[in-house]
Amino acid sequence: MAENNKIDVVISWVDGNDPVWQEEKNSWKAKKTSQDKTAVAVNRYREWDNLQYVFRGIEKNMPWVNNVYLVTWGHLPKWLNTEHPNLHIINHKEYIPNEYLPTFNSSVIEIHLHRIPGIAENFLYFNDDMFTIKPTKSTDFFVDGKPCDLAALSPQPMQRDVIANIETNNLGVLNTHFTVNDVKKNKKLWLDFRHFGSYAVRTLLFMKFSTIIGVFEPHLPIPCVKSTMQEVWNAEFDVHDKTSKNKFREATDVSIWLTRQWQLMKGEFVPRSKDFGKLLSASNIAGLDYCINNKKCKVICINDDARVSDFETNKREVNSRLEKILPEKSKFEI
Repeated sequence: MAENNKIDVVISWVDGNDPVWQEEKNSWKAKKTSQDKTAVAVNRYREWDNLQYVFRGIEKNMPWVNNVYLVTWGHLPKWLNTEHPNLHIINHKEYIPNEYLPTFNSSVIEIHLHRIPGIAENFLYFNDDMFTIKPTKSTDFFVDGKPCDLAALSPQPMQRDVIANIETNNLGVLNTHFTVNDVKKNKKLWLDFRHFGSYAVRTLLFMKFSTIIGVFEPHLPIPCVKSTMQEVWNAEFDVHDKTSKNKFREATDVSIWLTRQWQLMKGEFVPRSKDFGKLLSASNIAGLDYCINNKKCKVICINDDARVSDFETNKREVNSRLEKILPEKSKFEI
């Protein structure tokens, strides 16, 4: 792979069971006079013990990946082979400016990723609940340096939680710099019915509005362009600086999704099938089984959310299926 075509992977992970981390988090939490409960809910940090399957999926189904960067607060999985030549352990202190540390805010951890020393211009950002379950090609994620993605205008979800507020903030920034005319200018990309199907219908309907009322978020590994992330920071330094000062997720934050949407609005993307990946609740075992058996679905996000009422049972069910499809240890494991 040519030097300028290298694609790295970044994975963010936190060990919610680490007592030292818990003590530091709780000490900062105690200083807060008010806190959105959804930002510090137990499902934000609890450990599913399945990070190894993220690595197994990358090694088996993404053999073209250059380097893998694991971003952590400082703790590491006991099974991790830290001697792997293509694995780089990145502490928050190594790329997030000291004035913003410590942080327990995933928004902060994510919006600084382009500062990781040595990171490739093109990289994929994985949450620790995203798994590659079938073989992929590099061109499933980038083509000639452009991210492959699903672009669709879709109404902004209106819910009483911090994530909805963050999405609204992203949308406000987006409308400051772009208009629906930017979608119309690139309508051959946005109205790609072959790849997007019904999502293109959404765009067709909502591009009639005078403002951008929302951009669909598939919640899958994000194809990021380092220079674009810096461009977004330069254009909106104040809002990124304010976000970075929040120790926990706040209703005033913006997120890395803004960079993804920025790329789409500029028309700097290649259409990818809506069936390429799927977001699932960890409680949706039937949906997980469907994706495993669906040849088109190559990447899944198994999200820990409020619908998970029996954590231990769901954990066993999810991990037994991951073990079945990714049973062999990767070279990232001891």
